[in-house]
Amino acid sequence: MSKKELRQNMISILKNMDTDDKNAAADNITVHAKEYIASRGFKSVGIVLPMKIEYDTWKLIDELLAMDVEVYSPQCHYDDKSMTFHRLTSRDEVTTDEKNIPIPDTAAPVNNDVDLLIVPGLIFSPDGYRIGYGGGFYDRFLTNFGGSTASLIFSEQIGETIVMEHDLPVDALITDKEIFNVKEVRENEK
Repeated sequence: MSKKELRQNMISILKNMDTDDKNAAADNITVHAKEYIASRGFKSVGIVLPMKIEYDTWKLIDELLAMDVEVYSPQCHYDDKSMTFHRLTSRDEVTTDEKNIPIPDTAAPVNNDVDLLIVPGLIFSPDGYRIGYGGGFYDRFLTNFGGSTASLIFSEQIGETIVMEHDLPVDALITDKEIFNVKEVRENEK
């Protein structure tokens, strides 16, 4: 299958998940993510604002704000496919960009060097490589990012991927079932 076919297949799977099962799984992802962040002492987290079919990141954002963890969310710059992460302290600060994507207040402070970057995506290999939506924003951002990375996904999102030379894997996959330290898996395979 091509990346496009893999994307379409996963979008269909996510759209057709039972609502109650999806909500219960999302609650488990939140619990695992809080545990992961607290156990590693991360003080700042970069996290995308919710997309319709993926894990609802507000569940975790609200928890992080209550834990006094600094939250930063991306603004995409479509001209050069770059991103800047702006401080988010409330849902009231959210607006939308020209593509109707939710973004933080672009006048808020920027931190592109957060302790932990939550990387979105549709499909993830068991060793942390991903297929996103095809925009390339995170692939570009990750080339100069030195912090830790993780993805918050439903267990259904682990599957077949196509890895390109420029693709960079995440350090951990946080699912509704467990936390996979995929960076350690990759290092043990060397």
